[in-house]
Amino acid sequence: MTLAQSLTQLQIQTKGKGFTRLNEQIETWLESKDIAQGVLHLTCLHTSCSITINENADPRVLSDLAAWMEAVVPQDGRGPADAQGQRRRYLHDDEGDDDMPAHIRTALTSQTMTLSVQNGRLLLGTWQAVYLWEHRQLGSTRQVACHLIGDEQSNLQQTSSTRATATTQTASNQTLLNLRNATRLNQQIQDRIHPEAWAEDGGNATDVDLLIDRLHDISDS
Repeated sequence: MTLAQSLTQLQIQTKGKGFTRLNEQIETWLESKDIAQGVLHLTCLHTSCSITINENADPRVLSDLAAWMEAVVPQDGRGPADAQGQRRRYLHDDEGDDDMPAHIRTALTSQTMTLSVQNGRLLLGTWQAVYLWEHRQLGSTRQVACHLIGDEQSNLQQTSSTRATATTQTASNQTLLNLRNATRLNQQIQDRIHPEAWAEDGGNATDVDLLIDRLHDISDS
């Protein structure tokens, strides 16, 4: 089976620090492809933003995440306190106080992500969403590379057809085996039956007679 692949770059416009949901944009792109099952690899092409999977229902989760990041890596242009309790300015501050903090926030999070694709859609949990996490104060146009690799629809359909044929053949073989076993069982019954037993019992059907009749019915069906 030949694997198909597709590569593109999504353009995401951010409005400053915070989260931008990517599910809809990714799903729209997936719908334009003929790949039903495979993997999607995402790469954030920047050093001052990242990608993450998190809560998609309660916005307070994202607010708490942002507050936590503010506490861990403040964007005031100064680094953590040294042994003497002094904070010095970052050496890299070419683009302002949020310059180096944005790079540190990126280092603490993720730049790449690999997701499963099933039936042409992202395979995510009920409460999961994919986000671009902007770490700069001002908005920007961001690029996320999407590399999709997987089985084409036609290949999956062909595989399903092949499996269906194999299943039908297996069922046919089982039917022939059952018939052969039924014939053998019927012959064994004929070899062991005593034809005059019914008359010797006064013409009354015994339990053995009824059992034999039932076995005949089963073997003939």
